[in-house]
Amino acid sequence: MPSGLEVLLSKKAEQDFEDILNYIKKDFGSVAAVNFKDLIINFLELIGNYPEIGSLELPDKNIRAFVVHKRLKVFYNIRDKRIIVLRFFDTRQSSL
Repeated sequence: MPSGLEVLLSKKAEQDFEDILNYIKKDFGSVAAVNFKDLIINFLELIGNYPEIGSLELPDKNIRAFVVHKRLKVFYNIRDKRIIVLRFFDTRQSSL
C-alpha cells in the first residue's frame, strides 16, 4: 500500500534540476524540457508512494538511487517520514 511520504529537494537537487532542465532546453528544445519536467514530477510521486523502490547505494547513510531514465539517476534518502532528494545526475554532463 502506498505510504504517501512528503518529498523534498535539497538545495543541491534543486540546482541540479534547474541546470539539467536548462541544458535539455538549450540542446534538445522546449518540448524535451517539458517532457523532462513531467518525468521528474511523476518520479517524485512514485518515490513518495514507494520510497524503497530505489536500490540502496550507501547503506550506512541510507542513500538510495533510482535510474529515472537511461541518462538520469536520482539519489535520495528517507528521513523522519520524509524523502529528501539529494542529487539529480544527468550522465550527459560532466560527473558530480
